[in-house]
Amino acid sequence: MRRFSFLFIAVFFLSCQGNDGLTQEQDRAALLVLFDEIETISNGVVCDDASDWSFVAYGHKACGGPQGYIAYSNQIDVLAFLILIESYTQAERNYNIKWGIISTCDLPAVPTEVRCENGDAVLNY
Repeated sequence: MRRFSFLFIAVFFLSCQGNDGLTQEQDRAALLVLFDEIETISNGVVCDDASDWSFVAYGHKACGGPQGYIAYSNQIDVLAFLILIESYTQAERNYNIKWGIISTCDLPAVPTEVRCENGDAVLNY
């Protein structure tokens, strides 16, 4: 059932291009809900062994490139998680275009590894 909700959200955001009648605040709130889901999944597994973890870029800055990187456990449904990340990234790209968002053109540092600290996955740069 949870996987179905991911795919529903993905299809919803990928279809939200152009003028859909939503305000900028509503579009931004939808992005935040989707990112909260991503963080909930990412933080939903205790990090005991860093070798069980990976990371992925997420989001889309208006100037290009990702907003950042997030760690995820290989114990989750990785495919569904990566689809959710791609949906979020596409939705943010659409949001930036729709609302004429501008951003800095700096790129976030790419992590070198994931380490475990007190049960949390921490990206190491």
